[in-house]
Amino acid sequence: SRFVCQSDSSRTGYPRVQGVVNINADPETATHYGKTMAFVGDAVRTLRELNRALSASRVQNGSPSAWLQACSDKKREWAAFKDDEMWDAEVMTQPTAIKVATDWARARDAVCFFDAGDVQANGFQVVEDDRLGRTFTETGASYMGFAVSALLATAVATEPFYGLAISGDGSFTMNPQVLIDGVEHGATGCILLLDNRRMGAISGLQLAQYGADCGTWDHVAVDYVAWARAVEGVVALSGGYSPEALERALDQARTHGGLSLIHVPVYFGPDERGALGAFGRWNVGNWCADTEALRHEIGL
Repeated sequence: SRFVCQSDSSRTGYPRVQGVVNINADPETATHYGKTMAFVGDAVRTLRELNRALSASRVQNGSPSAWLQACSDKKREWAAFKDDEMWDAEVMTQPTAIKVATDWARARDAVCFFDAGDVQANGFQVVEDDRLGRTFTETGASYMGFAVSALLATAVATEPFYGLAISGDGSFTMNPQVLIDGVEHGATGCILLLDNRRMGAISGLQLAQYGADCGTWDHVAVDYVAWARAVEGVVALSGGYSPEALERALDQARTHGGLSLIHVPVYFGPDERGALGAFGRWNVGNWCADTEALRHEIGL
């Protein structure tokens, strides 16, 4: 992954790590950490060769190491956390909606695109891809509007596919032109608009740093369904307030065959169950001094 805000750009996210094996096609990204064994190249081919070499080695597996056991324990804890009661809440949280949508997409062999911000930060923790090419993100580059724009690929792809762009209200508003271009060029896909009336990732950062959010939200109500419906050729739907309602809307959108938009209001607030959380530290604002001191202390 790229060294961006969602992926340990400050090199302080893993305080106990003493060395890194980094597989990446970009040399600069592959050597982000100082103490790195870098494998530069296509990740799929590199991992295939690495697995082949390890399998051919004479190293005996033996009993699982304490490290492997600890990793397995944490993986079980994570699975239990994702199955928490919050998934069945009457008013959906953003992870709930993403889970419903990505499960739906996987069952129907659709391709998901995640937009920048809290949608992506929650999304890459929720998805359970079973093949390469199931999910695409802009890798934390903060390109708001990436996902909805990516639906245009369905109009020019050599092998046809159905796209599901999962976007926040902030990211969608950066590029609503896709409603027109999508119809004009024959896109086949759905925009799932998760509306928390703000740029949630930055609001969350502001609240964590200063206890208040400023300039990242407003009181202006926007009827996104009416907006999309105003464009001839776009099917606009409400995704409701429950997983069942969202699944019905997704099924209805899929039968359209062209471009559609589903609007889903999602929770934003102080309850930590409303999101999956972010890990590591951001070297911004009033966190800089502590983060930079920790970077030198870790020395990774």
